[in-house]
Amino acid sequence: MTETQQKIAENLDRQFSEMGFATQGVEALREGANVSLRTLYKYFPSREAMVIGALDHRDAAYSDWIGTDQLQGADHVLHVLTRLADWLREVSNTGCLFRNALAAYPESDAIRDAVTTHKQHVRDMFRTRLIHVAPDCDVEALAEALFILHEGLTESARLMGAEVATAATMRCARASLAAADIH
Repeated sequence: MTETQQKIAENLDRQFSEMGFATQGVEALREGANVSLRTLYKYFPSREAMVIGALDHRDAAYSDWIGTDQLQGADHVLHVLTRLADWLREVSNTGCLFRNALAAYPESDAIRDAVTTHKQHVRDMFRTRLIHVAPDCDVEALAEALFILHEGLTESARLMGAEVATAATMRCARASLAAADIH
C-alpha cells in the first residue's frame, strides 16, 4: 500500500469500528478519510474495497500490537491474550471488526477471505508460540482452543466488561496450558 492508501485505510478502519458498516454512506466515509471522492475511489474503487482496505489495515495493526516479547513458557503463549485484553481496554471494545464486517456483507467472498486470513494469522500466532515453548504438545488442538478463547474474549468483553472477561479467559487458558504441562 502507498502511504496515502495506508492513511485512508487507517481512517476507514477507525470509522467502521466506531460507526459500524451499515449506517455510513460513501460521503461520510470520504469525509472521515479526509480525502476527495476521486482520491477515495482511486485507492478503493468500491465499498467492498473500502471494507477490505480497513480490514487489511486492522490485521497489520493488530499484529503489530501483539508484537514480540521475551517471555517464557505459558506467559509467552498467553502474551497474545494479554495484548488482546490491553487492546480491549485501550483501543476498541466494540466486538471484532472482522466478524462485524462479515455480518454486514455475508455474501462477499472477498470480505470472507479477508476475515479468514486474519483469523488464520491469529491461530498462527498461537501455533508459533506453542511450538517455541512446547513443540511436543498437541499444537494444533491447543492452538485451536486458545484461538476460541481469543474470539470469546473479544465478544464477551462487550457484555461483561474487559476486566471480567479477561480474568475468566485467562483462567481457562492457563488451565488448558497446564493440562498440556506448559507452565
